[in-house]
Amino acid sequence: MREDRPSPLPSVDPGQIWLIEHDPSAVLGALDRAVLSRANVVLYDRVLAALVSQALPIGAYAEPLPATVPLAGPAIAARALEFAIGGWSVVQLVAAGPAWRARLPVLPPALLQAQRSGALPVRAIVKTASDRYRELDSSLDDIAELVRESGDDELLTLAFGPFVARQAAQAHAFTANGLAG
Repeated sequence: MREDRPSPLPSVDPGQIWLIEHDPSAVLGALDRAVLSRANVVLYDRVLAALVSQALPIGAYAEPLPATVPLAGPAIAARALEFAIGGWSVVQLVAAGPAWRARLPVLPPALLQAQRSGALPVRAIVKTASDRYRELDSSLDDIAELVRESGDDELLTLAFGPFVARQAAQAHAFTANGLAG
């Protein structure tokens, strides 16, 4: 086992948002694949659609993020927050790049409110080449510094929450191919 890889792979808890930065030209690593397969909802940049369709188990739900993204808005989609507050485990998979990194320190009001109440854990994972990663102790206040210190060859994954919900959202039966849009 590699020395910088924690074991076992992380769980994706109800009410959490996992924000995963990924290079569209690379295959998904074990960590990303595990997180995607364990989430209730996957929101993704359209350029990553092929990777999402390969990683999702049958019956999983995924939908593309809007094609146009505001340049100055928060990196976390409002839709991701809605699902997480409702008790769903959410993964937002975004294409790596400087525009996304610039928006990462901009936090939505729901995150700031949860931080003020003291009930918002943040987990930071820095992924490097050859499927290695390291976890860092983090908080919302550390995100801007984390972005500054991360190299271009390192990809970030941030897990926020769980939010208010401590139990899984109620399941509803439906059939679909798993990809919306």
